[in-house]
Amino acid sequence: MYIQLQNMTRLCHTRSMVTVNEKFPGPRIVAREGDRLLIKVNNQVSNNITIHWHGIRQLRSGWADGPAYITQCPIQTGQSYVYNYTVVGQRGTLFWHAHISWLRASLYGPLVILPKLNVPYPFSKPYKEVPIIFGEWFNTDPEAIIAQATQTGGGPNVSNAYTFKRTFAGLQEML
Repeated sequence: MYIQLQNMTRLCHTRSMVTVNEKFPGPRIVAREGDRLLIKVNNQVSNNITIHWHGIRQLRSGWADGPAYITQCPIQTGQSYVYNYTVVGQRGTLFWHAHISWLRASLYGPLVILPKLNVPYPFSKPYKEVPIIFGEWFNTDPEAIIAQATQTGGGPNVSNAYTFKRTFAGLQEML
């Protein structure tokens, strides 16, 4: 995962935002139950970064869970970190996201865990799988929004729109 700034346009507003591999939302990660995942995160932005693997049971790998200053030190500018964990006893569609400040507003993506090879699904095998990712779009920098809310004591502004991304046969559509 290459974390960098990228200009993105939505709702006729272009802004610089933190992205993964020049994508918003970030890339889909696909693994099988029992796989060991080694995911290198390269931080090329001025913000510290951590990634949380939402829904993954971190068995003997709690340092890979992502909460900044709790289970790991953040990845500093120009540095990298390899998340190393094994998917145990889980399958389904989960997601990953930044776990520091409001960077989760742009750093997130799907995490698909398939059953082990030659192990059936615990239900009828799906005819087709279509990951759908929901998110939010802010016309201004989410970090500035939360800074203002902290300064004034009020709640943060709500997003300007909800985003929804689906992938069909490798083609991506952002609505």
